[in-house]
Amino acid sequence: MLEYNDSVIESGDFLIATPAMRDANFHRTVILICDHDDQGTFGLVLNRSTGISIEKVFEQMGPEIAEACSLFFGGPVDQERVFAIRRGVPQEAAGEQVGNGMFLPKDLAGSVDQICSGNDLLKKYRFFVGYAGWDAGQLEQELEEQAWIAVSGIEDLIFETEPEQLWTQALRTLGGEQTLWSMMPADPEWN
Repeated sequence: MLEYNDSVIESGDFLIATPAMRDANFHRTVILICDHDDQGTFGLVLNRSTGISIEKVFEQMGPEIAEACSLFFGGPVDQERVFAIRRGVPQEAAGEQVGNGMFLPKDLAGSVDQICSGNDLLKKYRFFVGYAGWDAGQLEQELEEQAWIAVSGIEDLIFETEPEQLWTQALRTLGGEQTLWSMMPADPEWN
């Protein structure tokens, strides 16, 4: 069930960029909040494919395993590092629960080995390079400026919607004014 989270941000919530978002890194993005506390916030951009095949990062995943799976741009911070989210409880049960049935695998190499051995399904994973991060109070300020809408209850969209359609579909799920935003051109001056 879809819920707005205007006052309290929690792990497992989603941020949907509004037209007020001016940072090009986050224009028309949907972000999964993986960790939020009084020190700051860690999240992953869900809808920006890099176009790089996952087998380029994990060579043991040959084309027969990786199929058309690509690496995603998780955010502008620490782009030397790869992260993953998994839908559902990991078989090895080693992961940090993000919320809404999603986990951050603690042992990324172990997860890749599980996929390659056929003991886990690649379609349950998304892999990211980099992450989105906010210092303490920074995300709350951006929410006040209405650069984001914070929601929960759209986790099914992540794995069931084409990444380039995720922002539009998430806004349409919200209805009202947000449906109109989903129909705006990427650059409002094109209108």
